[in-house]
Amino acid sequence: MTAIPSDQRLMPEPKSRNFILFSIAQCVSFSGDWMQKAAIGWLVWELTHSPAWVGAVALSDLIAAFWVAPLAGTVTDRSNPYRLIWLTQVLAMANSCLIWLLVVLGLVSPWLLLAWAVMDSTLQGFNQPARMMVTGALAPHGRVSQAIAANSIAANLARSIGPMVGGFIMVHSGVSDVFLINAVSFVAIMAVLVHVRPWIDRPGLAVRSVHFTGDIVSGFRYILRAPQVAMLFALTLSFSLLARPFTELFPALAGGTFKGGPDTLGLLMAAQGIGALFGAGWMLRKRAVGTLVRITFAAALGIAVSLILFSTTGTLALALPLIAFAGLFHVVCNIGMQTMAQTMSEPAMRGRVLALYTLVFRAGPALGAFLIGFAAHRFDLQILIGLAAGAFLIGIILAIPAVRSVYFAERSPTSPQG
Repeated sequence: MTAIPSDQRLMPEPKSRNFILFSIAQCVSFSGDWMQKAAIGWLVWELTHSPAWVGAVALSDLIAAFWVAPLAGTVTDRSNPYRLIWLTQVLAMANSCLIWLLVVLGLVSPWLLLAWAVMDSTLQGFNQPARMMVTGALAPHGRVSQAIAANSIAANLARSIGPMVGGFIMVHSGVSDVFLINAVSFVAIMAVLVHVRPWIDRPGLAVRSVHFTGDIVSGFRYILRAPQVAMLFALTLSFSLLARPFTELFPALAGGTFKGGPDTLGLLMAAQGIGALFGAGWMLRKRAVGTLVRITFAAALGIAVSLILFSTTGTLALALPLIAFAGLFHVVCNIGMQTMAQTMSEPAMRGRVLALYTLVFRAGPALGAFLIGFAAHRFDLQILIGLAAGAFLIGIILAIPAVRSVYFAERSPTSPQG
């Protein structure tokens, strides 16, 4: 059904500096993305003062991801990674320029911002699995998990830098400038793509003679029938729906719960980013499969406890360190899950696995944020975040016997590369 093209075997062995350069470029690009995310969230809050609208814009990930992810996985497996990433970056840059122009002209409304966010999420949906595959492709043999951790450090450093810079720009210059600066930030990733082109400019691994819809269906079947991958997706779904949505609700927490402005929003996002940075740095070490699984599920328990404690405090000074701990456990769990998705799946199925992983990881928080934000009209937002985290904690505890059976009863010959 699948085959590795002969010209891929002639590709040069990746060098460590390649995935490091790619991570640095992504740090610049992600910083712009997080600046833009904070600006969009705050713009929606200023227009509506509604947690439901903030959650609705976060729901754009769900709206786009459901139809994009199945297509994106098959497109990634069939496409040249270099050309696919380049195309999505150009379109995303144009989309940032578009929202900049709309804000400058004063044409924004909640519905228009929602439509724009759906378009942006659509582009990210096609870009993300290709980026994830390139991260693994640029890693020398045996260093996939370290490359993922390095990329996560870049992403979470950006999560810290982006909102702080974005908040400063919004306060001193204006929201529109955030979108313009984000458009410029795409230059970094494009320059590095040109540099690493010899390692990623190759045909897709999936055979095009198989019908496109058949490839989509085979991706779902593979995930359901591979026990380790199926268990991983169950964890990812519950994590994304119940524990992860607190970040999408930061604008409502900053402006509503803590009665602050863009600076408070920047502090919340920066606290999570700083905690995540420490977690990603700790995950740079090489670990065996059993250790990786234990760490991943322990981190899932950690984020649940952190968010439950966060729901009990009403002061920003106490909330920030708890958000930092939540960020630490979040990124450790994310790195563990993504490494398992990359290394426990067959190479020719990897694009589809990563695309569907991205679907769950993006759509779950969007749906969770929308539901929590909607319920916040009647109940306290912090309490709702704590209740969702409590449900996640109970689910993880109940799943421990199944985790032991799937991952430890009979040790799989497949193990993470790093």
